[in-house]
Amino acid sequence: MIVYYHCKSGQRNEFMQALKDANISALCKSEKGCAQYDYFLSDKDEDTVLLMEKWDKETDQQEHLKTKNFEVLSKIKNQFIESVEIERFLV
Repeated sequence: MIVYYHCKSGQRNEFMQALKDANISALCKSEKGCAQYDYFLSDKDEDTVLLMEKWDKETDQQEHLKTKNFEVLSKIKNQFIESVEIERFLV
């Protein structure tokens, strides 16, 4: 999956800091079936963050949505994110 987080204007650095403070990437990487969970900054849009997310099974990704990690992430997103786009790829 590629997730495009469109931050509220000028909030990208604050969003990234909140993710770092909550240790979101490392916690999600420790979940069952997580093969990749990495954030990248867009060089085209200063308010966009990309998340490359890969799971061994679709069911692992669905379980991720029920975790405390995702709950914390959702709270952070509510504070800093204006909109989200998701591209899904099945391998």
